[in-house]
Amino acid sequence: MKEEQELKAGLQRAWMRKLRQWWERYNREYLDGALKPPLIRLGEGMEQLGLWEGRRRRLTISVKHLQEHPWLEVMETLRHEMAHQYAQEVLGAKAEVPHGPAFKQACQRLRCSPRARYQEGDERAEDERVLRVLKKVLSLASSPNEHEAQAAVNKARRLLLEYNLDIVELDRERGFACRSLGPVRARHASHEMWLPMILHEFFFVEVLWSPTYEPLLDREGTVLQIYGTPANLDMAEYVYGFLSGLLEQLWTGYKERQELRGERQRQPYYVGVLQGVCGALREQEEQLHAGQALVWKGDPRLQEYYRYLNPRVRVRRGGGVAATPAYQDGMEEGRRVRIHRPLHERRDGVGGFLPAP
Repeated sequence: MKEEQELKAGLQRAWMRKLRQWWERYNREYLDGALKPPLIRLGEGMEQLGLWEGRRRRLTISVKHLQEHPWLEVMETLRHEMAHQYAQEVLGAKAEVPHGPAFKQACQRLRCSPRARYQEGDERAEDERVLRVLKKVLSLASSPNEHEAQAAVNKARRLLLEYNLDIVELDRERGFACRSLGPVRARHASHEMWLPMILHEFFFVEVLWSPTYEPLLDREGTVLQIYGTPANLDMAEYVYGFLSGLLEQLWTGYKERQELRGERQRQPYYVGVLQGVCGALREQEEQLHAGQALVWKGDPRLQEYYRYLNPRVRVRRGGGVAATPAYQDGMEEGRRVRIHRPLHERRDGVGGFLPAP
């Protein structure tokens, strides 16, 4: 019992250090160091995920919040409470209502939501309509006939392209949001760099590897974040789940067929599969451009939103992999990938996609 209490106390001390470090980081990067360090403490309960107490100069973050939610959601709460601190101590809004004009101005500086907890945009009706249509179209892709399945996939991608072209051309109001995908890792393998590139190039989202922290493991790392409309986030998450699950499935079959021992060729094979998928998607994109004059040039509002949340983005490029036979075989396998199950109907962690027969 004593050892357990000591471990718990040590873990909470680590959380306190991380909260102070990220408070200092946000104060430096977003507020030019305008705030003076407050007392940061951990609180019990979930009624209040975070709290700023101006008289005591005390900022509290819920222990359960740290235990049950991703770190970047906790950091949204931290910035929300920092906005209260900034509104009071820098903008002088001591007599203002809690979420008044000064607080909203502070939220703009700190890139956080004025709501008590981060939520996706409320502009959901049109996005949900698009998702319903996509689900109906993709349900046709369960056909055992490969040509019928591919025709359904092409129609789904055309609908998604038309939807995005429409909202940009008409400058429709759209509620952008951010979502984290995949595991937190200190280092990411070569094939994991291809996943966000595919999502960005073909599925209408901006992507970023963001630094984060796993409180329960006291471990730092990075996680993939995607930015876009709720409909595009749902579709991108679906594709990410498919590709992540499919790679392991394909590798197991390939390894058995080739009678390979060990995992040395796993990464070249994975990269080959994803490059093959990318090549097939590019060919499909060119067909849409040539046959229907549907050309995607990006969403300036999404790019503005992305840059607003990430004003200091740095671009880094990773190394490649050797063009081994496994890499070449993976490319051929990737070019044959097709969708065969409808959106949101996932089985065995594969995310609704299966390879073509």
